[in-house]
Amino acid sequence: MLRIYHTALALFILATPAAACVESAGQANGAYQIGTAGWGEADAQFKTEGTDAIFTPQVGTQTARWNAGLETKSVDACATIAMPSSTGDASRSYAGLLFWATDKDNFYQAVISPNGMFTVARKIAGRIVPTPPVNWGQVSTLKLGPNEKNTLRVATDGETVAVSINGTVVARFRGQAPEGMSHVGLVASSAPTGVDTWRISDFKVADPQAQVSANAAADQQAQSSGAHDHLITGAIASAPVAPGCGTGKVLFDEPFTVHDPNWGEKDDQFSIGDGKATFTPPSGLPALRWNRVFVFGDIDTCVNFELANNTANATTSYAGLVFWAEDSRNYFQAVLAPNGYFTVARIADGKAVAKRPVPWTKVAAANAGSKKTNTMRLKIVGNAVTVEINGKPAGSFKTEAPRWPSHIGLLAASAESKEGDTWMVSDLRVTAP
Repeated sequence: MLRIYHTALALFILATPAAACVESAGQANGAYQIGTAGWGEADAQFKTEGTDAIFTPQVGTQTARWNAGLETKSVDACATIAMPSSTGDASRSYAGLLFWATDKDNFYQAVISPNGMFTVARKIAGRIVPTPPVNWGQVSTLKLGPNEKNTLRVATDGETVAVSINGTVVARFRGQAPEGMSHVGLVASSAPTGVDTWRISDFKVADPQAQVSANAAADQQAQSSGAHDHLITGAIASAPVAPGCGTGKVLFDEPFTVHDPNWGEKDDQFSIGDGKATFTPPSGLPALRWNRVFVFGDIDTCVNFELANNTANATTSYAGLVFWAEDSRNYFQAVLAPNGYFTVARIADGKAVAKRPVPWTKVAAANAGSKKTNTMRLKIVGNAVTVEINGKPAGSFKTEAPRWPSHIGLLAASAESKEGDTWMVSDLRVTAP
């Protein structure tokens, strides 16, 4: 069971019409098969009544169940969720759909709350990821009040996840799908003040073959209507492999063709488009962005950096990769300056640790100066980190690695000047080492 997880950040919501709920397959007439080959055994927290699943999680915890006999590669599932008849804290109770579940320690969950809020959270390696794919936020389409019913739907198309509530798309994001088959299920929680009862009915999972045709038709309709113009957060095409970069299995490919909110919202310091991520940090300061959905263990990462202007100070302007990122205040950074110097620093609680894993070092292979492209390759295997610049060694070290898979990111800094600096990043790819 999980402790209830909440965040106060605003939800990025774009409301567009969604198709009707899917036709049922692999779930006969909405019935729940109890037992190890189905939804597990009934107990004090989970039971069924006909086509209804009734969740009564313990105080301050959540309960998740899925059909062990039903696996799917893609997801198109929906369920009708009745709000509790009463709750001690409407902001601390929730229920919804579980998807991309491989076991009890690895899944995504899209949930609604009696206070009108919605989120998508992720658990990986037994830990809720601190930054959810979709933050908690208010949803106007939710029907509130005791026993009010809401239909929640999750549909995936490759890495793109669309979540609908009562027929309206409320979130679309690029997610990190499991490599093989996975399960779809249900989840519910009780507030810390008492036991809440959630009744979920009409659980349906689409037939995967029928879903392929439905997705194709939906995409064609969306393209003709322009509905995808702002909703899709990552139309993914493979980026070219730079010389000297890894050729292992691709884990993540970012061609920077459209702005993906997984990297943070577009602002005056950061934007994505036309094959590049553009950083314009404030004078004398860095700007950091990291992908809050994708997490990795061992990796082989490659990316290109280019300083677009003549900097006022080639020693205090720099750009590079962020890795082993827990959040915006705890991470490692491998950066290259326009004067050809390279370093790796550790940032803990927002401050640079005095002893750097790799001190500032002149790299002969670096293309020094402005408007020059440099390719950085970072490889992590266990606790060992190696970095190359343009195919040549730049530094390496060993240290204590994070206990869980972590995020990667990008960072750029401006020298102190009136205009600041502009850095352009392209062709980010993560492969298996």
